[in-house]
Amino acid sequence: MARLHTRNETELTEETLELLAPTRVQGQIADVYLQFANSEHALNAYMTMEACLRHSQLSEKELEAIKLLVSETTGCEYCLSVHTMKSKRAGLDQAQQLAIRSGKPSGNEKLDTILAIVRHFFNERKPIPDSLLHSARQHGIADQTLVDIAMTTSTIFFTNITNHINDTERTLPAAPPLS
Repeated sequence: MARLHTRNETELTEETLELLAPTRVQGQIADVYLQFANSEHALNAYMTMEACLRHSQLSEKELEAIKLLVSETTGCEYCLSVHTMKSKRAGLDQAQQLAIRSGKPSGNEKLDTILAIVRHFFNERKPIPDSLLHSARQHGIADQTLVDIAMTTSTIFFTNITNHINDTERTLPAAPPLS
């Protein structure tokens, strides 16, 4: 059971409803968004960042890989199930998904470098080492992409920790267990 109040659409501003339009499924906005709307300013910032990510230098596969890794790292079962499904649609097979979640190579060196950067955000309390930045550059990861990686990490971290406050129920099948 959600711990945050589920707002009614009629309580939301036009701006918020407009930003939530792409999330509608069969005319409905998922409860999780209506719970995040307890702070319309935070929800609007999140939705704006997500819209910007659709125009980033990261492919859909890279975006979903980052979201899968961060959801695993933070232990957000709701987001882990959502991004397992979305990453499959983006082209990551189950073996790649499990590799990403467990910190093993995915078979794509550029993607593995991106994910190494994301892991560094969570595991270290210092700047990215020159060797990792050099590897990123060798794989065509430019400054814009580095900033896009940071923004992707930020947006999924927001949803993960908000779901921890909310104790959001997983509505999709669970992600496969790591073995």
